[in-house]
Amino acid sequence: MSQRTKVIQLYKTLLYMGRDYPRGYNVFKGNLRKAFEKNKQERDPEKIDKMLAHGNFFIRFINMAICVAVIGKDNSPKYIRCVDESLALQFHCKVHTSIDIIEEKLNVGNKTAIDIRDLYLNLLYATEEYKIYGYATNTKIKFIIVSHSSNTSLRDNDVKMIFKKLHAAYSNAVCNPFYIPGDQLNSKSFDLAVMDIMGIISPF
Repeated sequence: MSQRTKVIQLYKTLLYMGRDYPRGYNVFKGNLRKAFEKNKQERDPEKIDKMLAHGNFFIRFINMAICVAVIGKDNSPKYIRCVDESLALQFHCKVHTSIDIIEEKLNVGNKTAIDIRDLYLNLLYATEEYKIYGYATNTKIKFIIVSHSSNTSLRDNDVKMIFKKLHAAYSNAVCNPFYIPGDQLNSKSFDLAVMDIMGIISPF
């Protein structure tokens, strides 16, 4: 299959998947068109392959996370972002429910030395509609991701990759000399990283 055919196929696939875009199909369609037009003069096969890989990565993870939360070491929420803000209260409850499960998993008395080094806490719990995953840093900062239960394409390695991306974005945000440890996380760069993962903005 030629690169041109792959690009057209990628465009059509993304266009189809954009029907459920949170900010509306027309917004998604406009952003997608701009992204492709911006690179339409590219002729380097290697660069085109990289852009195709990036687009296919996005297809794989689109709508992977419908809610992302960061919980401080004192178990207070420092950041919560939902794809659909009208469901924010519902997800706040799910995030708080997850905290007790995370605390159990972090109980050193019940973990081996190998487990302690594993920051990924796996699936915390699932409902008919959602799956809730957890991740904790060595400083006891917790990350929580909520996804649709219907999303059966997710594997543990995929979820780990997303958590690592979140962890890296968080580390960059708190390294800001103006950030006060323990405060709410209002970093624009972190917010953009989260929105990228959730597909709220175009990742291209």
